[in-house]
Amino acid sequence: MTRDLPPQARHESVRLSAERDFTLGDLEIHPSVSEAIRGGRAEHVEPRVMQVLVVLVGAAGAVVSREELVRRCWDGRLVGEAAINRCMSRLRALADRGDGTRSFQVETIARVGYRLQPQAGVAQADGAADALSAAPRGKRFAPLAIAGLAIVLIATLAALGYGFASRTRSARADVAHEPSIAVLPFKDLSADADAAYFAAAIQDEILTRLAKIGSLKVISRTSAVEAASSPGTLAEIAHRLGVANVLEGSVQRAGDTVRVNVQLIRAATDDHLWAEAYDRPLDDVLSVENDIAGSIVTVLAAKITPGESLAISARPTTSGKAYDLYLHALVWYGTKQSKGVEDAVAALEQAVALDPKFALAWALLARVRANIAFGDDNGAMAESTRQALDRAMALAPDLAEVQVAHAHYKHYVERDYQGAESELKALHARWPNNTEVLQSLAFVARRLGHWQEALAYLRQAQALDPLSRTNFGLAAETLVYAHRPAEAARTLAGMRAIWSSDPDVIVCEADKLQALGELDRADADLRLLPASADADGDTLVQRRAQYAYRRQFTEGLAWFEALRASSPVYAWDPLRRARLELSIGDFRRWSGDAAGARESYQAAADALRANADSVHAEFEALMLSAIAYAGLGDRQSAMRYASRLADGPLAADGMNGAIAKESMARTLARLDDRDGAIAAVDRLLNEPSDMTAERLRLEPDFDALRGDSRFERLLAEGTTPLD
Repeated sequence: MTRDLPPQARHESVRLSAERDFTLGDLEIHPSVSEAIRGGRAEHVEPRVMQVLVVLVGAAGAVVSREELVRRCWDGRLVGEAAINRCMSRLRALADRGDGTRSFQVETIARVGYRLQPQAGVAQADGAADALSAAPRGKRFAPLAIAGLAIVLIATLAALGYGFASRTRSARADVAHEPSIAVLPFKDLSADADAAYFAAAIQDEILTRLAKIGSLKVISRTSAVEAASSPGTLAEIAHRLGVANVLEGSVQRAGDTVRVNVQLIRAATDDHLWAEAYDRPLDDVLSVENDIAGSIVTVLAAKITPGESLAISARPTTSGKAYDLYLHALVWYGTKQSKGVEDAVAALEQAVALDPKFALAWALLARVRANIAFGDDNGAMAESTRQALDRAMALAPDLAEVQVAHAHYKHYVERDYQGAESELKALHARWPNNTEVLQSLAFVARRLGHWQEALAYLRQAQALDPLSRTNFGLAAETLVYAHRPAEAARTLAGMRAIWSSDPDVIVCEADKLQALGELDRADADLRLLPASADADGDTLVQRRAQYAYRRQFTEGLAWFEALRASSPVYAWDPLRRARLELSIGDFRRWSGDAAGARESYQAAADALRANADSVHAEFEALMLSAIAYAGLGDRQSAMRYASRLADGPLAADGMNGAIAKESMARTLARLDDRDGAIAAVDRLLNEPSDMTAERLRLEPDFDALRGDSRFERLLAEGTTPLD
């Protein structure tokens, strides 16, 4: 064995770029490029493993303590035994020549350290330089795609109305100098189609662990999935997401066995920094997730605190079946669809029945139930939420996911927005890469009327989740309620640059264009929508506004009557049926058919009666009932529902309060109560709402106020932008 060490190498932290090449048995070692060559074939060596090898070789047969390895290879950071043991395992694998002999031997000296010795009988390598030049570099196979949208993304971000683009560009310039990663969707190689959820859940769990490392920038799953779904190179994906590294993987599940393959790649150079394959029983999949997260932290040299180290290595359950149910629930809940939410609850209830000490499952169950309880005031769901939360808190009060559940409970069940905000801020300091926490902070800030704070949180979320429709949509909605519709429209235009044909995006943009009075552009958007969007009622509000604002009453009536005749959803959904009947009633009234209008308004009121008259009436049911009875001229009933709406618990925040105020304004205008309606409109224009002067100028509901000098003055003054 030959070795020529730089003078500093024996005492200081190992800097691979300063290390000279050397031979070890039949291996040519090139520390500066983290490569080992045997027989002309190059093998990538993880940088951390290479650092350990350099230290052991430099000791020239002497024992190196664990403390010395940590000081020289991990800069003295807190490192668990598992990380050191993993490096030794990698070195022994590197030494294995495949014929029963080794290029070198790594000895473990119990309670002392490690010693490296060349293996006797293995010849030294010659021609290291030639071998290096001829060695094949690792190539990435099956590149994931991005359609050359790096430029589009920058243009998109520049379109955001809250000044995010410059920060994003500077962040991208620095990605090479920070530990940053995107976990791309894992390929599902399972023969069983029902196992497809498993790959998505494993990716999500690895990402969740990494996101708990404060020094590591981790892109959220939403953006990673979006980026990987379009054609392009790995470097383009990484640039689009603003990261230096990506993790790719595949999962194959067969019964109770799992195979996971992963590779960590430096995107700009396509260098494979680390790769591993795991074959484990289902019961041991947790250790795979932990090992992958720990290896990534090691390879990327991310600083990690003792608390973070514990968080990524924790084993939440000993039951493989319970954990599998938990993974099911994660995927189902992620759909945000009613059936998915129901399935998530059922799976989590089974999981905690199998393992009553599964705090992570109790926490997720509390979160799912809390979201249901927000729209369900009968108390039963709130109580079951509290019970699940109590179990989670008793088992693991310091677990980040449990604290998220507690914040959700305060937000959605207790409606203690200040308390929720306080908990979420503490969580954000502890878990800075969690975009859900940032989005929750934005939600709570809006409910408290802190609009600038909400936008600031959304900017932070955007940096970690740059391709999230949710972030774009929340930003646009927040800007509208803050009376900054032009900025909202620019944000949505940026959104369209990425998702040009997405129906939800088109509907959102049409709504904001209507708020600006730009009806021609809104028309162009609505013409792009598929027929299915109309059939499901997703465009009902925008279609109603478009026909109403253009005073196309006959055309609007025909469209809505055709919708009623063709779509079965209105036969079984009372809220949708009420919205449809209200629209038909409005167009009949504006067309001069008073009797037909009364018929439709009565049909809407009848559809809502059971819900609206309940002690636990839904917010929307009260709102629509007030408008329906106003259309019928029943002032007493209309004001009863409008007052219940305005005085209810949901109206006591910045968002729902605005909806309640708009409902009151429309109700009073329909009842020809000029004084009350004008006072209500004044509040809408000077407090948070999605009402604009342009909407008021166009909306027939407010025709009774036209010509009143007070109303005309309000239109002239317009809205007041909110801080």
